[in-house]
Amino acid sequence: MGVFERGMMVVQGNVTNANTPGYARQRQILVAMASDLDAGLAGGVKSGGTLDLRSSYAEQSVRRSLNSFGQASELAAQLSRMEPVFDVQEGAGVGGAIQSLFESFSALAVAPNDGSARQVVLQSAGNLALAYRQAAAGLTTAQADAGRGLVAETAKINSTLEKMQQINHQFKQDFRAQDDAGLNAQMNTLLEDLSESMDYTVLRAPDGSVSIYAGGQSPVLMGERLYGLTADVSGIPARLLDHQGVDVLNQVSGGRVAASGSLYNDRIPGYMADFDRLASTLADAVNGQLSAGLDRSGNTPAADLFTYDAALGTARTMTVTSLTADDLAAASAGAPGGNGNAVALAALSAERLVSGSTFTQFYGGIAARAGQDLSAASADLQIQSALSVQARQMRDDISKVNLDEEAITLLEFQRGYEAAARMVMTLDEMTQTLFEMIR
Repeated sequence: MGVFERGMMVVQGNVTNANTPGYARQRQILVAMASDLDAGLAGGVKSGGTLDLRSSYAEQSVRRSLNSFGQASELAAQLSRMEPVFDVQEGAGVGGAIQSLFESFSALAVAPNDGSARQVVLQSAGNLALAYRQAAAGLTTAQADAGRGLVAETAKINSTLEKMQQINHQFKQDFRAQDDAGLNAQMNTLLEDLSESMDYTVLRAPDGSVSIYAGGQSPVLMGERLYGLTADVSGIPARLLDHQGVDVLNQVSGGRVAASGSLYNDRIPGYMADFDRLASTLADAVNGQLSAGLDRSGNTPAADLFTYDAALGTARTMTVTSLTADDLAAASAGAPGGNGNAVALAALSAERLVSGSTFTQFYGGIAARAGQDLSAASADLQIQSALSVQARQMRDDISKVNLDEEAITLLEFQRGYEAAARMVMTLDEMTQTLFEMIR
């Protein structure tokens, strides 16, 4: 009867924790006892302990899917915030500003001595320089966002590890704690949370405590010893430092940490480098062509049109000089007052001066790559989200509490308890009858 009563308590615990995150249903094990009346063995059942129906394979599958989901989610979120930098609408962004500049050169070729046409060139050049600076500022902001994401995710990892450390302490203080369904539920929930942040290897000791290795290599939790991580985004590249100051970011290949690190160290600097190359090539080509011509006074221009600081970044520092409208060299050196140099300036738009592409083609390639990156990240996010749901469903089918099943199990234990109670009552009645017959 005590075994059946304990079985009903296990069922009650399952029902109570049906919606507890990380909880796996428990089952009371019944072990048949030997039955040999001649030897005084009355038979019956005894408790064989409580069985935890958690599947380690299913849990690992959930954690792997969450790791991929976390990485895809962070990439999609960060890349979507960068989308306005690569504006490809007609007349907008860097692409529109490049087109407007060369259109102004074409208009200058038609009326090389018209003051309004010359002023439009200066205005278009100023708009282009502004568009470059805005694009660079957008990428700088996106990189800062990725850095903040890395710092925040690292803080979340350390917080999760601290909670695991506390549970490990309880496991080590009492060996019976490893059979505590509540503590195991907490630990598995924390492992899932950690999976979204980074990939890791988890090893479980005989006493139930866990050890965590970031990226499968660097220890961050060893039983009751915590080795926190530190995110350093003070420069480029960003670093993820272990307790010894060693950068372990390259060891982490999944989760939000890997996504933020990849954006901060590789993708965004790659976009920025392409913008700088486009800006410097265009500025040098225009400045070089202008220096080969003559201004309205028939003189060689005293200053360039564009200036920048390559050391600080061409796109982020590009500006228009103090060159005046009269200083624009629309004429060629052999024909003062003509439009020869303006025609040559307009022709630059069709020349393949940037990695075998024209200026607009190269910018289109940058924007297309950014769009493809975002599209791939969004598609991957949908796939990983579906796989995560599927993995959770498979895990829940194995270990989650089913109230209908618990009701049936409870009924079985109740019937067993009632049968045992009835047998005891019958034996008691028979004993009373026997005593009365003796009297």
